[in-house]
Amino acid sequence: MAQKARRGARAAIGLSLSLGLGGLAVGAASAAQDGVRPALSCEAPPDALAAPAPLSRVAAALKKSEKLNILIIGSPIGMGRGQHKSYPAALETLLERALTGVDVIITNRPVSGEIAATAAERMRTEVALSRPDLLIWQVGANDALQHVAPQDYESHLREGVRWAKENGLDVLLVGFEANPWLHDDREADAIREATRRVALAENVLYLRRYEAMQFATRTRDRIEQGDQPFAAEIGYECLAEQVAQALVANMVLRRTRPAPIEP
Repeated sequence: MAQKARRGARAAIGLSLSLGLGGLAVGAASAAQDGVRPALSCEAPPDALAAPAPLSRVAAALKKSEKLNILIIGSPIGMGRGQHKSYPAALETLLERALTGVDVIITNRPVSGEIAATAAERMRTEVALSRPDLLIWQVGANDALQHVAPQDYESHLREGVRWAKENGLDVLLVGFEANPWLHDDREADAIREATRRVALAENVLYLRRYEAMQFATRTRDRIEQGDQPFAAEIGYECLAEQVAQALVANMVLRRTRPAPIEP
C-alpha cells in the first residue's frame, strides 16, 4: 500500500508539473517524458487558481479503492463539439492520467439557469443517487445574471457547502469567468467575493475561474493565439485542465507542507 501511495504521489506530481503549476522548469521535461502536452494556453499560477484546502474524503476513497466518484452540479459548462471533448470527459481523462490505476466516474448534473438556492436543495437528491466523494459546484454566474442579492447568494451557498461537508463530501467551488451578459461588474465582483468568503470560512477549494482565465488569455496571446478570444471549446478544455490542476496540486501540496496559518 505504501508503494502504491508513493506511485500515486509521483504520478500526481508529474501531472501538476506538466500542467505548468508553479512555473517550474522541470514541468516541460516531465511533460515531454510522459507524453503529456504542457497546457501553455491554459496555464495559471497557483495564486490565480485555488488556495489549498483538505480533500479528506477523496484521500480516503483512494486509499480504500481504485475508484473516485465526482458529482458536478450548478451552471452547465461545455458539451464539446467537433474534435473537442466535453468538459466532464476532458476532466475525467486528465484525472485518470494523474491518478494512475484509478477509475474516475463523473456524474454531470448541471441545470441551465440554476441559482445557488435551487442547487443547494437539488444537491440532496443528486448526492443520494450518485453517492460521490467529491462535489464540484459551479457557482455564481446565474445569481449574478439574475441579480440575486450577494448576501442571499452567500447564505444559500454556505448552507449548501455545509450540508455537503456534514454528509461526508469534499467540495470544490468553481467560479465564473467574464460574461458579456453581465453588465454590472460590481454585482459580479460582489458575487465572487461572497464565494471567496464562503470558501475561506468553510475551508473548501475555490477555483477562481475569472482570475485563472484572465491569466490564461494573457499567456495565450503572448505565446501562440494572437488577439482572438478563446473559442468556447478551448475555454472548456482550459477549465478541465484548471480543475485538474487545482485538485492534483492540492493533494500534492498538502502532503508536502503544512497548511498556511491564517493571520
